[in-house]
Order: sequence, then C-alpha cells, then structure tokens
Amino acid sequence: METKVEHISLQKIEKNVSRLLRDDTTMLEIHNLFAKMCEPYVPMEEGTLSQQIEVLPEGVHYTVPYAHYQYIGLIYGPNIPIVEDGVVVGWFSPPGQKKHPTGRRISYSNQMHPLASREWDKAMIRDKKDEFLTQVHSILVRRYRELYG
Repeated sequence: METKVEHISLQKIEKNVSRLLRDDTTMLEIHNLFAKMCEPYVPMEEGTLSQQIEVLPEGVHYTVPYAHYQYIGLIYGPNIPIVEDGVVVGWFSPPGQKKHPTGRRISYSNQMHPLASREWDKAMIRDKKDEFLTQVHSILVRRYRELYG
C-alpha cells in the first residue's frame, strides 16, 4: 500500500490563523503589550508624552502635538525663547508658521527613562524583539484557545 503525502502549505495555515485571530480584542492586547514594552524608551521629563497615548486595534498613537518631533529626534523651528527673569525657560514656535528641521538633534534626558531615544519603537524591537515575539505568541495561543477551544 502506498501513502501519498501532499505538500502542506504553512503559509496558508499562517494566513488562516492570522485571519482568525485578527479581532479587536487580540490586537488591543498586542498593542498594549507593545506600548508597555516601548515605555522605557519614550523620552520623559514630565510624563506627558508617554502618558498621552491612545491604544487602538490599528496601533499605538501618541496624542500630544510634539510627539512627531520627539520621535524623529530633530529640533524643528522657528524657535523663539521664553524668558523669565532673564533666564531661558523654554521655547515656542509661532502658531500658523510651518516648522522646518534645524539639523540639530534633540538631546534626551535619561533621568526618568534611561533608555529614552528617538524612534523608540525601533529601539525596543532592536533590544527586546525575542521577548516581544514570545509574549505575542503566548497571547495568540491563549486567544486561539479562548475562541476555538
């Protein structure tokens, strides 16, 4: 008796599992994990940037107006100094004026978040990719069992 083994396409299986588990609950859990793991890499002085996030099934969004500039890591201008008692205490750009990169890099404080950097998502993946993938795998296995026994 002959047994014929057909080619099994793992790609098809992966696509089906991916499609079955791409529900809002699963994606929210994965994106919350991602945001949590990125937290130590997000620049922080007062906590506004790292605390003003919106986690959606589609992804993680930082909602403060300056998040893009912090992420890129370049100083944009025009920058006008805010002076109090003869001391520069901050900077602002006039509303309605288009900002342009100055070519200078942002110097992040590492006091609150020692791993703070630009492109914090990429920095986290560079450092913790295996840990992230292991936890995502655990989420997917658990969710599959919850949904399909």
